[in-house]
Amino acid sequence: MKNFYVIEGEHTDPNQIKTILKETEKKYGPFEEKEADQFAKGLIQKNVDDFYHRAWVLKSDNLTK
Repeated sequence: MKNFYVIEGEHTDPNQIKTILKETEKKYGPFEEKEADQFAKGLIQKNVDDFYHRAWVLKSDNLTK
């Protein structure tokens, strides 16, 4: 079932999803879990030089919105 989303953006603390800067936040999906993992890995590789950029895979029932 497609119930996973990828959230990406800039963070003030890149290890904490809650510190995402709302003006940079982008949400993609829904995906199946493997698709979401692959998509997130692509975003991470694309932005590897940006320490404050992160991409997260979340299940739809864990979305903070």
